[in-house]
Amino acid sequence: MDNNYLYAVANIRANELSLLSRADIDALIDAPDYKTALTLLDGKGYDTSFGSDYSAMLDGETEKTWSLIKSVAPSAEALDIFIVKNDFQNLKAVLKSEKTGDDAEKYLVSPSVIPKELLLKAVKERDFASLPDFISGAAEKCLEVITKTENGQLCDIAADRACLEAMSGFAKSADNDIVAAYGDIFIKSAVLKTAYRAILTNKKRGFLEEALPDIPEIKKADLIDASLQGADALYDFVSSLGLESFAEALKNSPSAFEKYCDDAVMENMKKAKYTAFGLGPIAAYIFARMTEIGCVRIILSAKFNGTSEETVRERMRELYV
Repeated sequence: MDNNYLYAVANIRANELSLLSRADIDALIDAPDYKTALTLLDGKGYDTSFGSDYSAMLDGETEKTWSLIKSVAPSAEALDIFIVKNDFQNLKAVLKSEKTGDDAEKYLVSPSVIPKELLLKAVKERDFASLPDFISGAAEKCLEVITKTENGQLCDIAADRACLEAMSGFAKSADNDIVAAYGDIFIKSAVLKTAYRAILTNKKRGFLEEALPDIPEIKKADLIDASLQGADALYDFVSSLGLESFAEALKNSPSAFEKYCDDAVMENMKKAKYTAFGLGPIAAYIFARMTEIGCVRIILSAKFNGTSEETVRERMRELYV
C-alpha cells in the first residue's frame, strides 16, 4: 500500500514548499493594514481577488487543498476524518433551515464527505438510509429532536455528539498512527471543552448526558461525575487519565486549551517529515494547511477589528514549517 503513495507523497513534498513559515506569519501580523496583508498573501499564492471578503478567500484555499488531496491520494476517503465535522455542520444547517423556511444551501460548507445534493435530498425525502452509516442514525435522531422540541440548540447538541462518536470510529479504524493520533487528540479536546464549559455555565446532569459522546477514549460516567463536582474535580479526573498537560492547559482558559491541543497535534504531525511513504505525509499536509488558514483568518479578522498584535500573536498556532 505504501508504494501506491510514492507519487502522492512526492507531490505533497513539492506543495509543502509553499506553506507559510513563521516569518511569513510574523510579516502578516506586522502588516500595517488589511490591504498590505493581502498583498503579502498574493505573493504566497493566495487568491486575493475576493477583496474584503477574506472568509470566501480562505474557504477557497480550503477547497483548493482538498482538491489537491483528492487528485493525488490513492485513497482520499482514508482522510475523511479531517472533514467529517463539516458533514455534521451541514446536517444542522439543513434541518434548521427546513424549520425556518430559509435556504439551506447558503449555509453549507465545503469540503465534506457527503455531496451537498445527497444530503439535501435525503433530508427532504426523509431517506436517511441513503446516507453513510456514520451519519444516517444521527440525521434521524436530530430530525426527531428538532421536530419535537423546535429547539435548534438541542439539535446542535445531538449533532455535535454524533460527530465526535463518528470521528472516534474513524480514528479507531485508521490504518495510520498519525491519522489516529489526530483523531484521538481532537476528540479528547472537544469532549473536555464541553465538560469544562458545562461547569462554567452550571449545566446539570441531563445536559451532560446528552452532550457528551459515548467513546472508548474517556469513560462518560466518570467524566460526568467529575464535572458535576466542579472545575478542580475535572482537572483531577483529566490528570488521572495521564493527561496532566491537558489539565494544566485547561486551567488557563478554553482558548489556551484549544491552542495547546492544536499544537500537540502539530508536534505529532511533524513526525511525517521523516516519512517517505504512506498516508502520514498527506495527513500532515492537510493539517498544516488547516492550521495555516486558521492563523491567516485570525490575522485578517484582526486587521478589520483592531485587535492588538499581542493578542493575535498569543492565538497563533505552531506551524509545520
